[in-house]
Amino acid sequence: MTALTSEPEQMMRAVLRIFHFIGITLGLGAATLLDLMIIRFFIGRAMTAQSVEVFEFLSSLVSIGLKLLWLTGFGFLWYYWMYEPVKLGNEKVWAKMVIVGILTINGAFIHKTVLPFMSGQIGRRMLEGVPLGKKLWFVTTGMISFVSWYGPLVIANVPQLNFQVPMIQILIVYAMVLAVIMLLAHLILFGSEIASLWRNRFYRHGRI
Repeated sequence: MTALTSEPEQMMRAVLRIFHFIGITLGLGAATLLDLMIIRFFIGRAMTAQSVEVFEFLSSLVSIGLKLLWLTGFGFLWYYWMYEPVKLGNEKVWAKMVIVGILTINGAFIHKTVLPFMSGQIGRRMLEGVPLGKKLWFVTTGMISFVSWYGPLVIANVPQLNFQVPMIQILIVYAMVLAVIMLLAHLILFGSEIASLWRNRFYRHGRI
């Protein structure tokens, strides 16, 4: 205990790391479980009030995780500014902040649109009667959540990025990975619908 109190900055850093880890674990775990459950309901099970309650509970855990990430993220910035200012020049730190910002905006959209939509689908399959465009948009939000939770975790654990790779390059790789995963998800889940839509459009234009 004496060793900890004699170096308060080290104790502060340890506390920040602990709560940062809790935020990542809580948010990442709940978001992954939520995505897996949603994929399960794509298979054809009808939505129930209980399933919506589970989705809302997991979403609240994701929100708590995000809040902890922001709190500890700003805490780390303050710590670096006070004790290790050189680390403010590490651009992967700022890349992580940008990605968490995207994750936050996406999470707000999910809370305002996707969860209320799920409540309205009780008794039907999740995307039953939903236009293709709206289906693609919902899947896009899920993929943004998936990639944006795992992205900062991967970035944080790649020391080769420290002071070596510009933020813009990290974000370009993030965007490319996100685009590939979204494309694959759209094709796997709605490939037949997309193909049918393009066939119909081609047929109509051909007749014209």
